[in-house]
Amino acid sequence: MNATFIQRFQNYLEQHSLSPATIRNYLADLRAFARWQSLWGNSPARISAADVTSYRDYLARETTHSPATVNRRLQSLRLFGRFLHETGNAAENPARDLALVRNPNGNGHGNGHALRTLTEEEIERLNDSIRAGRPSLIQRDYAITQMMLRAGLRVHEVAELEMRDVLRTRRGMQVRIWANGNGSRVVPLDADAARALRDYIAVRPAIPSVSRVFVSQRGKPLSMRSVQRAIDTYARAAGLTDVCAQMLRHTCAKNLLGKYKAERVAKILGHQSVKTLERYNVKT
Repeated sequence: MNATFIQRFQNYLEQHSLSPATIRNYLADLRAFARWQSLWGNSPARISAADVTSYRDYLARETTHSPATVNRRLQSLRLFGRFLHETGNAAENPARDLALVRNPNGNGHGNGHALRTLTEEEIERLNDSIRAGRPSLIQRDYAITQMMLRAGLRVHEVAELEMRDVLRTRRGMQVRIWANGNGSRVVPLDADAARALRDYIAVRPAIPSVSRVFVSQRGKPLSMRSVQRAIDTYARAAGLTDVCAQMLRHTCAKNLLGKYKAERVAKILGHQSVKTLERYNVKT
């Protein structure tokens, strides 16, 4: 994030006579949001209500933060949104209606609700909507959904996947996923996911200057937003109004837990703690 912009927010906080420790916490929370937001290629100064809601879901479902920590970060975003509005950087506070996570038991992780996952019938409806879509995009978009539904990749991991990280071995096809500052993990693809990826690569435009696997019809790397919008579009076409890209990964996680030990599933999904998987053990 631009240092000048951070300084402006700091000045805003100081004008409200907040303690130095509180200001440090707000700034640290803003920097954490900025790092997440940078994965989408957007400026933290230009955020929408959908952005902050997605960040809330990320904190509650994709991290091991306690509900108290998640809510502190959300409160920081509310104040940051007010700053954007009052300084003319936003027409309204994008985080004004941001809901905090709930923790009925007073401990544990997340918001107290089972994660939404897709049934087999819903998955088939989603796949049918892809097959009924634009012919030139069928192989690409079907492969994208399989990377999340069957391999458990995150949206940004799908968007950032590079050709050199598609590995063909004697045991089958795998993909290498790089984590910021934390090395990498190798994710095995089952037969369906491997077939979908091979079919797409076979028709993918040969673009020497582009190393990303998933590209637009113009030969440009797909952004996270493009991946998410594609899933949203197909879900709506299938009549699945409450389905988003993130739920595909959740569905994969729950299905994997029915086949393998938690330690193996955590390794595949890139979770640092097996405890994070507890949220998938609730029937939906």
